[in-house]
Amino acid sequence: MRNPKKESSSKIKETREKRGWTQEYLASIVNCSRGHLNRIENNAENLSLKLAKELSYALGLKVDEL
Repeated sequence: MRNPKKESSSKIKETREKRGWTQEYLASIVNCSRGHLNRIENNAENLSLKLAKELSYALGLKVDEL
């Protein structure tokens, strides 16, 4: 069964790592804590629409790609 939450976090982490960015760097761009981003990437926290928009812009993705 497809898990959209897991796919989102995987896409964020995958894209961030392809760019060579640390969690600290991406978190600073989107104005959230590294811990918050870490929890999102590890499926321990839900992704808000506002943060999804900021992450998609920073990573060069469309929101629906997250």
